[in-house]
Amino acid sequence: MVSGQQQAEFLPLRGLANVLAGLLAIVVAAIAARLAVQLLSLGTAHWRRSLIDSRLDKAADVTILGLSILFVVWFRRARINAERHAYRQRRARAWAFWGWIVPIVDLWFPFQIMGDIWRAGLPPEQRRKTAWLPALWWTCWLLSGMSFGARAMPAGSGPVPHITTATHVSALVLLAIAGATLIAIIRKVTNGPVGSPLTWPSRVDDDVVL
Repeated sequence: MVSGQQQAEFLPLRGLANVLAGLLAIVVAAIAARLAVQLLSLGTAHWRRSLIDSRLDKAADVTILGLSILFVVWFRRARINAERHAYRQRRARAWAFWGWIVPIVDLWFPFQIMGDIWRAGLPPEQRRKTAWLPALWWTCWLLSGMSFGARAMPAGSGPVPHITTATHVSALVLLAIAGATLIAIIRKVTNGPVGSPLTWPSRVDDDVVL
């Protein structure tokens, strides 16, 4: 655990935030286009498969690769900046990276870190409120991963293909919601006190909300 530090270093977030918002918007748009092509059965089956596999999925994969790297950089910078705002950060700086990689803890450490970053940017009297936006983001992210995992399981007989298709659609919808929510979170944090070089002269708040 790391206590708040009034004079901790400040790292700029705005440039990264603008790039991240653009990349996330591309991913969300690609998911929306993929769902529209699939659900509306646009064009022939061959055209749909070619468009989805050769263009939309590949564009999303390449974008997500760069997006993941830049997001971790932004995430760690925001975590460091949050120390300046008198709200106790539950996880050390290193977990802003390792929290995504280490098994088991990757299910909740990133959410805790984001929640602490979020609350550090709020006035002290509002910090005990539930961080609904980070909670929505993390819930959709986890559920989308679980849905994709279920889709990857071997298909059996009977209605499994229909269930698999429905699961795939729900996973894409959840992923799109997570992406759109993350854009809002990044904007809110970056444009708020955590993204500003100014600090609040407030006391360290030891009351941490889950």
